[in-house]
Amino acid sequence: MLRSIPLYTRSLTASWKLLGLLLSLSLASGCSTATRFGYNHLDWFAKREIGKYFDMTRQQEAWFETRFDALWRWHRHEQLPLYVQDLRRLAEQAQTPMSRDAIAAALQMVEAHIDRSLQQATADTVALLAELDQRQVTSLLARIDEDIADAAKDLAKDDDTERRKAAAKRVRKWMEDRYGRLIPEQRARIDQWAAERSASPEAWLDHSRRWRDAFAALLAQRDTADFADQVATLLFDDTALVPEPLLAERSRNRARWLDMAADISAMTTARQRRHLVGYITDFAEDFDALAAQQHG
Repeated sequence: MLRSIPLYTRSLTASWKLLGLLLSLSLASGCSTATRFGYNHLDWFAKREIGKYFDMTRQQEAWFETRFDALWRWHRHEQLPLYVQDLRRLAEQAQTPMSRDAIAAALQMVEAHIDRSLQQATADTVALLAELDQRQVTSLLARIDEDIADAAKDLAKDDDTERRKAAAKRVRKWMEDRYGRLIPEQRARIDQWAAERSASPEAWLDHSRRWRDAFAALLAQRDTADFADQVATLLFDDTALVPEPLLAERSRNRARWLDMAADISAMTTARQRRHLVGYITDFAEDFDALAAQQHG
């Protein structure tokens, strides 16, 4: 479960967020082979993500490669060993049903790893944005507008019932990746969660539009002294510009998700717990191997 911020902002700074989000995204993929391959090709993926929003000049690309390589080395040798420690500890906990507090702590652990990488990447992200020319800014904003328009089309296409069914389907897949085949009671609990969770997609879409306008206004002043602090807050603070009712909704949904996850864990069979332990252990071994590799 990732925190609710405009989806395009994750892609917008994916050149560095790929490092910060690696743990949660790789665990979500359910494929450790993809984890090793993806991590060892992060530089290619990063440049591809930037290219979706604007074309870098040769000078910018050379600067980016140097800075990204430094961040990559830091992450590989200083952060991945921490992932390994935490995942092995989590694998021990997963041998028995996990309480709501234990699941909340695991989620906070993932978020802490993400935050450390984002903090490490902030200065370079801001520096690159400050050096964009007007053509690049225009391209960047146009892509964000396309992302928002696509989100609006998706919202108009499905009604609330369909969206809740889709949410239940996503969570069932997420749980099955970790536990294996779910029993009927677990599937029913997920359906209950989907029916009860708060949903204000129109309000979140409006928030995305406000975020876009604020970002555009900051980019128009990227040569000012306070640009760095303001744009860093907008990009990396997941509460930035979010109205209080939506913050409250997000908090309620987080609590409901934790309640559901704890209930699912309480229902697990011995086979499901063995599956989860193996799933977590596989990623710990992958990260351990990646940390030991000599990069570059």
